[in-house]
Amino acid sequence: MTGSTEFDGGAGSPPARPEGESSPWASHWSRPESDTESALVEPAESPAVAVPAQSVVTVPAPAPLRAVPVEAEAWPTREMMAGRTVRGHRPSASRPAKPEQGVRTASAVGLAGLVLFALLAAFFAWVTAEPLWLAVGHGHDGKATAIQCVGSGVSQRCVGDFTADSGLVVERVALLGVDQSTLPQGGQSQLLARMVGSHSDQAYVGDALRGLHLRWVVSFSLALLCGLGIALSTGAIRFSDRKARRAAVATSLAAPLLLIIGFLAASY
Repeated sequence: MTGSTEFDGGAGSPPARPEGESSPWASHWSRPESDTESALVEPAESPAVAVPAQSVVTVPAPAPLRAVPVEAEAWPTREMMAGRTVRGHRPSASRPAKPEQGVRTASAVGLAGLVLFALLAAFFAWVTAEPLWLAVGHGHDGKATAIQCVGSGVSQRCVGDFTADSGLVVERVALLGVDQSTLPQGGQSQLLARMVGSHSDQAYVGDALRGLHLRWVVSFSLALLCGLGIALSTGAIRFSDRKARRAAVATSLAAPLLLIIGFLAASY
């Protein structure tokens, strides 16, 4: 047949190759030495990985969704919206706390202490006023006539008339500092005395005139201690705020001073 190629060795045999060229179907042991060395240098083929057969999973159709309000689907959620309080953290309604028994007791003690120390401060202020005026030189000098003395020591009470050097006469005044041992038995005696003014109801004689400074200093100090007692009993000294504590303590100490000033003005 024209154009056909004839092969030697039968129709099914491969075509003849030139001499010295190896056949691709020949094994590497039958190849020349140069081909065997080059085959050893070539990288080995990666092993075949078996791919598992894919399985088909059938997903059922979802159930029809119920209608949800647009407000619930919006972002942020109801709890995160401004001006809304989380229901779980909503503060409970505050109830008026009942006063504890300790608070009532402290209030009662503070009120009782205030009244007690205020009365004591008023008494010591009254005792301070006249000795202080006489100690600084204010008053009237004269003579006192003892009429009657009762008791002895601290409980002694003497009554008499006071006659000032200026001619002022004050009857039935209390005489302080009278020594009964120096008085004549069954008679009246005249003693040197001093009075703050005609409105006063007591005159100082004998030992009372020599201890005027001691009288007003002691009573003045006791009045100031009453102010400290007011601060302690009312709790003013235990305030946590420094400014409020200073104001409360100053007010407690100023109360006796105001009482002393008031009695000094009244007895002048």
